[in-house]
Amino acid sequence: MQVEVALRDLILSDYAKKNNINTSALTQSEIRDIILGAEITPPSQQRQQITEIEKHAKEASQLITVTTRTTIVHRHELIVTTTSPYDQAAFGSKTDWRV
Repeated sequence: MQVEVALRDLILSDYAKKNNINTSALTQSEIRDIILGAEITPPSQQRQQITEIEKHAKEASQLITVTTRTTIVHRHELIVTTTSPYDQAAFGSKTDWRV
């Protein structure tokens, strides 16, 4: 048991030295992954990736709403509001072929 604990401490201190982090900042799952040799990114890089993902999500939440008004047979009016880029590209009227 003492050898296992010493090896665990050695592995974690080496990882902490390479990535300039404190071993107390690691979670149990990160410690397990480090000891088993799994490739994990340092917490600073993880935080950077998380902020990038959150930034992209925020940009995606600011969608443009497009309202299209079309007059169909017998002067019936069709109003379609689209918010996603897919809907804006996919929406089309049956009368588009006449144009």
